[in-house]
Order: sequence, then C-alpha cells, then structure tokens
Amino acid sequence: MNQFDRFQEALKLNSVDDNKFIVNPDINYFVGNTPHGGYLMALMHKALTKVLPHSTAISSSVQYLDRIDAKPFELEVEIFKTSRGSSSGIVKLKQDNKICTTFTGTCSDFEYMKGYDDLHKPLPNIFNDYDKKDYVKMNYDKISKGFTPAFIQQLECSIHPDHAWWKRESDLNKKDNDARCSAFLEMKGGTPDQFCLSFYSDILPPVVCNKFGPLGWIPTITLTTHIRKIPSTSILYADFRASDINKGYFEQDCNIWDLDGNLVASSRQLTRILKSEEKLS
Repeated sequence: MNQFDRFQEALKLNSVDDNKFIVNPDINYFVGNTPHGGYLMALMHKALTKVLPHSTAISSSVQYLDRIDAKPFELEVEIFKTSRGSSSGIVKLKQDNKICTTFTGTCSDFEYMKGYDDLHKPLPNIFNDYDKKDYVKMNYDKISKGFTPAFIQQLECSIHPDHAWWKRESDLNKKDNDARCSAFLEMKGGTPDQFCLSFYSDILPPVVCNKFGPLGWIPTITLTTHIRKIPSTSILYADFRASDINKGYFEQDCNIWDLDGNLVASSRQLTRILKSEEKLS
C-alpha cells in the first residue's frame, strides 16, 4: 500500500450513530505511545465533514486538553449552525469518559466558492536557496537509534539544510540559528487532500529546536489551521517559524504551498517548552 492510501486507511471512522464514531488509532501515526497531534486533527476534521453538509473544513481550531492513550476513543460531533454557504460544529474526542481534545471548525465547498483574488503570498525566498536534492531527510537516529517518530516515517520529509539541527556537530553558535524549519513534504501515491493538510500543519519538529537543539517533549496547547486551496501537486513546501518566547510559551506559524506556487494552508499553534528556565537560561 502506498503512503497516501495508508494514511487514508489510518483515518477510518467506525460509525456508531449519526454523529458519533469510534476510532482505533493507527500506531504508525504515533509519537511514542501517543497519537500525533496532526493525526488526531485529521481524524477529527474527517468526522466533522462526515456530519456537516459542506465538504471542506476551511477553518478549524484544536484544543489539546489531556493525554490520549494507545487505545480506541470516541469522536462525537455537535452541529452549531448550517446555512447555504457554510456550516460549523465541534468534535469532542473522548477516552475513558473524559474529553481529551476538541476540534471546532467551519466548513464550506471549494467547488462553489467565488470571489476576488489578490494579495497573493508567494513561496518564501528560502525556497530558492537550495535544490530539493540538497535537502536532508528527517532522521533523528544520529541522536539515538530508533528515535525518529513513527508518524514521520509515513511520508517523504526533506528538511532545508540550515534547519537540520540534529546533524550539527556543535551547538556553539546557537545565537546564529533561526527558530525556523522548512521542508518538502510528500505522501507518495496521491495528491494531498484536506486531511493531509491538517496532518501537515503540525508535521515538523518544534522550530525552537533549530535554534537551541533538542529540548525534550514540547507539547502543543492549541492549533488553528486555515485551508486555502486543495493542492495541485503531490509535493508541497512547508515553512514553520517562531519569533517570541514568553515564559516558556511561543507561537509557531506555518505556511504551506504546492509547487505551482499556491498557498494551500496556514496555521498557528501555541506551544510550550517544559522547564524552559532550566533548559534555556
């Protein structure tokens, strides 16, 4: 099975009611013993579009409230409103009778949307720094054998050479490193759909690692994603950046383009460096 089809299979929802689903999460999309946040977002995204009358979740926000274990969980969808052009609702992820994650989204239909286009956001200048063949395959085995998360092994992920922090011999010049990570992304076998875009919005390592080196687990608190267009190419380019750390919290912004130069998705997440004073001061 190719990478794209494997991902679609991992998004299987078992319906138990008109607005309720059971999911047996696929361990190939885990970080250690926990489902990856982007994978959870894609699952909840799919559940919302199964219930609402419009096809694509063009705007969504996830709140990661509690840890999720490697066992089945329930997705319950509540409709907020429906109208001719859009609809909205919330998905609650429940495990052991506890709400662990919520996904609030607004859906519409790209095929019927019309309006004026302007103020295009082009691919960043960094895209032209190197050829794709010079990008570095994401693989943390230099840090520790088998350390590369399972979810990142389910796609082709090549990192800008200046952002491959795990390959650096020394961390002496940390002040010169950007809190940034740019990459080419591809699931072989298909062109990314809306659920791939949700997955990709949280796909790269926290950008502060490029500046400071490995910092342990850096949990995402909230993640908001806007889908702007369905991609026209199988390979996408993602650029993740952060500029401010405040009391250990930072906002990480992401933009994703297809290789025809179309901005297809953007996201912002609030993230926390645990024990930041101890690790960075």
